[in-house]
Amino acid sequence: MNQTEYNRMAKIFNYVYSTPPNTAEREKRLAEIGEEDASELWDFYLGICSGRIKAPEVAGKEREMSIASGRERIANYEDFLTASRNGRYDLLCEFKRCNPEAYACYAEQMGASLGHKKPKKTRDVERLVEEKKKRSEILAIQDTMERHKAIYENMALFRR
Repeated sequence: MNQTEYNRMAKIFNYVYSTPPNTAEREKRLAEIGEEDASELWDFYLGICSGRIKAPEVAGKEREMSIASGRERIANYEDFLTASRNGRYDLLCEFKRCNPEAYACYAEQMGASLGHKKPKKTRDVERLVEEKKKRSEILAIQDTMERHKAIYENMALFRR
């Protein structure tokens, strides 16, 4: 791999891997680069992991653009993490207002929302509401035989 190939792959690597793992944003970026480049990127990544290739510096184009504009903003996941750790709520609020989907994705990835962990109770409450709705639908069945059959099939909903 010569220097121009390395620079091109480093640019693609920074573009794709500046997003959080296992997210729609990363999948979108992988789809944008094409299958051939994705294959080369995978080889590049394996080379970095094995130590065969030196890891490129993480200095993404977006970060350079945000610094060049002279205005602080959250351009990628690393900026989001830095703003969260440093308590820059002004940047976080602006980012949430401008990019609610990316904010939700980043917050979920980090496991926090403005520095506070999302309570597990929220998911439990949602599940309980759905179970209650399903039980009500079953109990509203007029035919006794059908209602008993539905209760039998959904016995886990009625055990408490």
